[in-house]
Formats: sequence, structure tokens, C-alpha cells
Amino acid sequence: MTSALLNLFFLLVLLSGFAEACMPGYEAERDKLHEYLGIEWVPKGLQESAESVKPIRHASDLNCNFDNPAECRWRNAHGDVDSLDFHLFKKTERTEFPILQVRPGPSKVPEGEQLIFVGDRKRAEKSAIYYSSPIPCQNTTGVLTFTFWVYNEARVEVLIVELDEAGNVVVLPEKPYVDCGTVHLNTECSVNIPPKETPFRLGIRAYDIKNPEGSFVMIDNILYDASLCKVNIDLGPDFKTSPLITSSQGEPIKASSELNCDTFAMECRWRDGGNGSTIWKRADNAPSPDLFFNATGTYVTPKDSFAFLYIEQNAKAQFHHLKSDPVQCQSNQEAVLSMRFWATKDVTMSVCAVDMHMVDLECQKVPMSQSPSPVEFKFQQTSAFFFVVRVDYANPDFDSMVAVDDINYRAVLCSEALSVHDFGSSYYTTPLLSLILNKPIYTANDLRCSFERRGIDCNWANLNDDEGAHWEVGSGPINMHKFLSLTHSSSLPDDEFGVVNFTRGGQSASLVSETIKCNPDQSTLSFRYWTTGETSLSICLLDGRSPEVIDCQTVSVTQQGGPVLTDIPTLSQPFRISFRAEANGAGMVVVDDIALNGAVCPSVRQHGARTKALSSLSTAPDSNVCRLLTCDFSGNAPCLYKSERIPKSLSMFRVNNNRMETTLFEKGPVSILESPIFHLNAPARLHFDYIKQYGNVTLFVCQDSSERELDKCFPIDSEENQTEWKHDFMAVLPSDTKLYWIAKLGQNAKKARVAIDNIVMTDEDDNKVC
Repeated sequence: MTSALLNLFFLLVLLSGFAEACMPGYEAERDKLHEYLGIEWVPKGLQESAESVKPIRHASDLNCNFDNPAECRWRNAHGDVDSLDFHLFKKTERTEFPILQVRPGPSKVPEGEQLIFVGDRKRAEKSAIYYSSPIPCQNTTGVLTFTFWVYNEARVEVLIVELDEAGNVVVLPEKPYVDCGTVHLNTECSVNIPPKETPFRLGIRAYDIKNPEGSFVMIDNILYDASLCKVNIDLGPDFKTSPLITSSQGEPIKASSELNCDTFAMECRWRDGGNGSTIWKRADNAPSPDLFFNATGTYVTPKDSFAFLYIEQNAKAQFHHLKSDPVQCQSNQEAVLSMRFWATKDVTMSVCAVDMHMVDLECQKVPMSQSPSPVEFKFQQTSAFFFVVRVDYANPDFDSMVAVDDINYRAVLCSEALSVHDFGSSYYTTPLLSLILNKPIYTANDLRCSFERRGIDCNWANLNDDEGAHWEVGSGPINMHKFLSLTHSSSLPDDEFGVVNFTRGGQSASLVSETIKCNPDQSTLSFRYWTTGETSLSICLLDGRSPEVIDCQTVSVTQQGGPVLTDIPTLSQPFRISFRAEANGAGMVVVDDIALNGAVCPSVRQHGARTKALSSLSTAPDSNVCRLLTCDFSGNAPCLYKSERIPKSLSMFRVNNNRMETTLFEKGPVSILESPIFHLNAPARLHFDYIKQYGNVTLFVCQDSSERELDKCFPIDSEENQTEWKHDFMAVLPSDTKLYWIAKLGQNAKKARVAIDNIVMTDEDDNKVC
């Protein structure tokens, strides 16, 4: 042993023996220690420790590199089980350890590294034990590894220990297998820890410190890898969670109902937020009532999926919170957020409205005793805020859990209508100026009306009766969000439009045209309309000489925003058209862009040439519609034809080999090909070729009229198969708006295929139109 190393060890022993006293007068020895090994003693470095009687939850909880010893779950043993203590040292210089004398750890230790040291130079054997927090139990063989250095025959071993009632270490007789390496340099110690069903602790023991010339042990980088027994709340093997993935992206909500959430699936507008190791997840199913009772004290479980937060023992606040998308503006009326919740004992929660910087604006404590009943929280905040559901406290002595379900938000946003008449503050109504003056109607264009200039040029007016409500002209910019919330339509009327306001049920109002002399051929009335509240709209035909009703058709609610098309049949006598609005309760009916498409009998025959021109035009189908519907599917292009799956059928028409074809089978017994929407001015024919390649299949051709969908359907021959293409056509009327080819698998058939090609429009005499 060199004299330099003897001097070094002497200094270390002095520091070990007198460290806690930190007595003055040893500054010179510390300087020598710094010179030879490049390490310095850290006074009271191991005084604080995270070791406690609480069992660890994860094997990694015992990992320790001594960068922050206060977080290490290890400490020096007390009592008579050993005679020395470990002390903390820090590497402050690049000086290498003597490679032959101080081993088997690495000789090069980086600056800033901290490690623990114990040593002595007395002949009597000395030892020191550094023990861990308790391990609840271990399923399989675990592995404890650490870096160590010994000098002068000092040795290291690993023990299984426990504490007695006085807190003293008791060494158990079990001896784990220790492999501290066969190589004498740059090796670590690896110890196999056998499975154990009862709680235990680990101890690292430095011993054979008995050389009168001095001996010591240094330890660093403790790592523990093992499978521990389950210690969390038992919710059963079938209980599963998944990431909480929703549509929440921080975009402001447009309606209060968008914050309603009872599945926590993609449609929900809530998400996990905040900092910390605990995160909100989506529980895919509820645990059994018995297991849920053990955890929460109630047999009532959530329905289906719900939001779930699991908090492990000793988890540090702050916990993640459940956060809504922002509310941009809320009316001054009181808003109510309600939810159902469940929690383990000693958990407290709050529901808060916070600003965009997550600063609390309003907070309300959750009444934990009311679980699992729905609870309501009332908020007055009106602009720019989020809602958060947060856990304020969870008992760190054991695991905790929180479940949230059935979130409901009731409020009136600034973008939502306050009543069925609320189109915004800029909206107003004025009287309709047009009157029924028995003016002549020369052409269908005379019945166009967009209500400009308060309807002064319209040949439509209120019916003079005692209905109690009247059509007016609505004006001013409409609040799009309020309009959408009332009508569920994003299509707005123009600047001026016809409107009737109802304040109660039982009211009605009729907007009627001037008298039309006759309708020589079927024509089409087009318009756009919207309703709010409990109202409806009908299109009626009135006798031109009396208020007698000839016919009435109720307009479908699903057609709001339009345009809506209604067939006007051939009539030889004078008649008037009426928009009849009726109310079962408060609400509005809005009409705009009225137009009659077709030919009418002129009231005065002063324009023979013009009438003839109109008649000539009416017999020639519109070439634009022809180009819209004609298609030979060349280049595998579908033109504007489309096919979509219908419920209970997987089959669709697809373009293949320059034709439209479909294959039918048991799970796809029906396939539909539909044309684009069109508006035809005169009767026409739509020709097409088809082939039934194999199987029992029936091909139908169908039409949508302005009255209803699939107004007419006709079957084409149902031969089981054919080897050649066949030709057919369907008659198209001005009232038709869409055409369909429907292929249906025959009874008891397993599979079939049919194809369609060469769709061409002609007039009624089979002359090409385009």
C-alpha cells in the first residue's frame, strides 16, 4: 500500500468518524481528500430520506443514484445490527480512483456524481446496513443491481430484512444469490431476490471492514427490477380503460348541448388537461356492482363508458383535470352544469369556471356525500371561460379513484336564440306593401317574388280574412348562429323575405297570388322556406272565383332552406296559389325566392308571338339537363352519378370497364345508382343500356318528384341472366327531380351481377337534345 493511499484513507476515516460533528480543525484533511480522490463530503447529506413504512408501488421506486438523496427510499440502519453508517460524498474533480486498489467500480467518475461511503481502520470488524422501504410482495424473481467500490478486503452483500416494533433492522435468514462479478474492474453487483408473498425490505450490507491499515466500501446507482403483487383498487379483470380521445380541440362551442357527454367517445367536447402523472381516461365498461361497492360504497355503477381517474398512493398534487371546450359567450341567464360522480373515500373535488389562462373565476365544491345522484352547479360567468372538474385532495396513504358520467350543460349562449322569434338584434319586420288588385298574369315570370322593396312588385299579398296573423317582410342582417339553432339550416334567406310571426297556437296566415287564368300543362312552384317553433307550411290551390280550396300539400320539414319544388297540376279554370302557414304554438314561417316554372294561360292575348315562343320552348327539353344526365362512363368516369350504401346492404354501383356495374350477394342484396338533382322544363326520355350477366336480379327505374321521394318505380324484366345488352328508357317529367336505378337480388339467389351503360336524353320523339 502506497503512503499516498494510506494518507488518503486516513482522511476518509477521519471524515467518517467525525462527519456528523463537523468539528473545526479538519479543513486541511478535507483538502487532502479532495486532492487524492476528487471527492468532498456533503454534511448531513443522508439526513433526509423518503424511506417510510408505506410499501412501494413500483419496483423503480427503489432506484437511487443519490443525485437527490432526500427522494431515495433507503436509509441507514439504527440499533445494534451494525456499527457504522454510510455518508454522502460528491465528486468535484476529474481525479481518477486508484484502479488497482479501489475497485471493481469504474475509476473514472464524472464530476457532480454523488455516492455513499463507509469505512474504518480498526482491527475489530465493522459493518453498515443501508435498508429500503418495504416491498409489499414479489411475484417473480427480482434483480437488485448497484455500482460499488471496495478497498482492503472490505466486502458487500445483500440481505432480506424487516423492522421490529422499535424500528430496528432484523436480518431474516433468507440469503439471496449475489453475483458481484468475476471481473475485478468496471463491474456492478447483481443480486437475485426470490419471490416472496409477504412484505419485506432489502438491505445492502458493507462488512469485513477490519483492516488496521484501513478499508472502505462505496455504493452508487441502485436499481431494482421486479414484478410486484397487485396493490391497486380491485375493479375486476374485465374492467378496461383506454385513452380519452374526443373531438375536443379547444374550439368554442356553438350550442350549450355540445357540452353534454355521457359516453366520453369522439363526439364529446371534454378532454384531459393539466399537469401531473395522473391522467383522465375512458373506462370502457363499469365494474361489477360488488367490486364497485367495495371501492365507492355504492352498488349504483355508471352506465356504459365514463371518464375515469386513478390516483396512486403517494401521488403528488396537482392532479390532471377534466376540461371542457371553451364557452365564448353566455347570456346573463343562469347556467347549470350537472353530472354524476363516484369517488373513493377521502377525496374532495371542485367544479370551476376558469378563464383562458386557467385562472379560477367561479369554483364550487362537489358535495361528495350526494354520489351517485346527479348534482347541479350554477354559474354566472358570461364570457370566455372553460369548465374544469378537478380533484383537490386524495389521501396519499392509499390509492384513490374518481368516475364522472352524464355531464349536462343547460344555458343560453349569445349565439343561441332566446325565443322562437329571435333572429338577432339587427333583425326587424315591416308591413308587406303588395295588395291583391286583380292584376293580369301574362307569364309564369309574373309570379316571381323575392320580397325586395318590401314586396311592392310582388303579385302576392295577404288574404283578406280574419286569420289574426299576417305576412310581413323581414329585413336586416340575421344572426347566423341564432338562425341555425332555430331552423337547423345553415342556408339563410336573402336581405328581404316573407315572414309571418305566430304568438300562440291556432293562428294561421295565407299569402296568395293574383288569379291565374289556367295552367295548360303541369308546372312547378319553387321557393325556399324555414320554420321555427311549432309551425307548418302548406301549398294550396284556391278557386279563382271563390275562396274554395281545390287542393293542399304540406311541405316537408326536412326541406328547409330549399329550394322546394311543388307540382302544380293542369287546370283549365282560374285559380290562385296560396302559402298557408299554421301554428300549433309560437313560432315563425319564412318564405323567399318564389318562382313558378312552366307556362300559364295569359290573362290577355296581346302577345301571340311571345306565347308561341314560350310554347315552343316548353316542348324542347333543356339541353343543360341533357348534358347533366347523359353519360357513357368512358374513362371510368361516373359523371355526376353516385352510389351509396344503404342499411343492411354492402353492395354499391361502381364504374368498371367503362360501365356502371354492381355485384349483389347475401350481405349486399340491394344496390342503388342515383342521378344528380335536375329541374326539367319539358317531358323527355332517358335511354340506357343494361345487361344482367348472371344470377336472379330485378332492375327497377324510379323517380323523385317535387312531391315525394321515389314517387314512381317500374321493374324491368327479371330474366335470370342474359348474354347480350338490352335497351330501355324511362319517361322523365318536369316534376321529376332525380332518377334511380335499383338492383335487387332475387329470392333464394346467392349472387348476381348487373351493369348499366350509355345513358342518353332525348325528347319524347327520341330526338337528341344535346
